[in-house]
Amino acid sequence: MDRVYQTISRTPEGLPCEPPVVVPRPVPGLVSKRVLVMDYLPGVPLSRAREEMIKKGIDPESPEAKLFGRKLLRALTETFGRCILETGFFHADPHAGNIFVLDDGRVGLIDFGQVKQISGRNRETLGKVMIALAESEGRPEDYDKIGKLALELGVEINPDAKKEAAPAIALWLFDGSATELPGGYDLGELSPNSPVQELSSFPQDLVLVGRSTILIKGLSSRLGIPWSLANEWAPIARLALGIGRDSTSEKESRVRFRDVWKTLKQWSKGRATKAVQRLPSPMRTKVLSAIVSRQEKKEQR
Repeated sequence: MDRVYQTISRTPEGLPCEPPVVVPRPVPGLVSKRVLVMDYLPGVPLSRAREEMIKKGIDPESPEAKLFGRKLLRALTETFGRCILETGFFHADPHAGNIFVLDDGRVGLIDFGQVKQISGRNRETLGKVMIALAESEGRPEDYDKIGKLALELGVEINPDAKKEAAPAIALWLFDGSATELPGGYDLGELSPNSPVQELSSFPQDLVLVGRSTILIKGLSSRLGIPWSLANEWAPIARLALGIGRDSTSEKESRVRFRDVWKTLKQWSKGRATKAVQRLPSPMRTKVLSAIVSRQEKKEQR
């Protein structure tokens, strides 16, 4: 868990930052070979979040709930994206019982009994897949590039499958905002015409990566938010692969200033969130409705 914490609590340039999720840390002096004592995270698992909302008189369809849904989606996307693409080491058992909604509104991630380390080569190739998907304009040459990268990862396709099968699988797995797939494949996983049906073998090293992506994809579907992991993870992949990185001191200075500014924005955002939570209920609803509306318009662009 400390390895995951170290990844998400620092920027790619090594500066401290606010982690997107809260990870329980071991308590020094209280840990032995037989006993592990960690921070206590006050909250409820995601599997009981709706029930707790109703108990507290919060409408699960309210702007407050919708705003938290977006926060949850972004927190998990950033956490898994950075861990998988930067170090290859990540929490490998994500489900609604291990994701917590904390009492202060933050997102918690517990139970690091199952973790996974993928190879450096697969990590790099996966990053290239994210970038290729994000930059794709739907041209045949774009799909050819994505397909070759998918096969490079070790994905094996049925011999009689269409040539678009590999890019269709990548698009289905990493882009929940896609409205159609190449080759005329269906988006539904259980459809006889799903690209998933064309898989003859999926690389063992990436099975748990797929589990993480399907969790986030399922959440976005349930929340009704079009969500492309490829678009969200591509900037992380570019940084991890050193694409477009300028090593000049002027560039480094700009990067550091940007990171400091990002940290200040996160701090002020936290203060603003607390201020909104203290508003009277009718006023809070109006403010949150405006924020949700703005985010929905931004996602549609």
